[in-house]
Amino acid sequence: MEHGGHIKLGHNVQIGYFAQNQAEYLDGDKTIPDTMIDAANESNRSKVRDILGSFLFRGDDVEKFVKVLSGGERNRLALAKMLLQPFNVLVMDEPTNHLDIKSKNVLKQACLNFEGTLILVSHDRDFLQGLTNKVYEFKDRKIKEYLGDIDFYLGTAQSQ
Repeated sequence: MEHGGHIKLGHNVQIGYFAQNQAEYLDGDKTIPDTMIDAANESNRSKVRDILGSFLFRGDDVEKFVKVLSGGERNRLALAKMLLQPFNVLVMDEPTNHLDIKSKNVLKQACLNFEGTLILVSHDRDFLQGLTNKVYEFKDRKIKEYLGDIDFYLGTAQSQ
């Protein structure tokens, strides 16, 4: 069964997409700061070091080449790089894959500070706690909307 449709974006909507494998698109021959500076613009270039610090890149670790980073470090860098873009709608597909607890907390804080619309696709219930005000369940070829956070959804969906 195929589904189709059309979408019309509102005026000045800028959509960003963070794929599950987003970290694979980083250039391994660049350093961490070069990766960020190349993605920055005039208005946020001065914030690069602060953003890197908030994503746990500090001291000598900052000068590493991307190719020597672990999977979790690459994911954190890809997320930090994405924050430099002027998106006001952000779609994130399983953004906590390969992240340790500390990194998940950094990402969660960044999501809480994001001023636009955030659409998260995730199975990570702990990560979603406190982030959601609406949950869409995709099940048996149907979509059901729950007006509440992940805990409300879990309590309501399981009692049905």
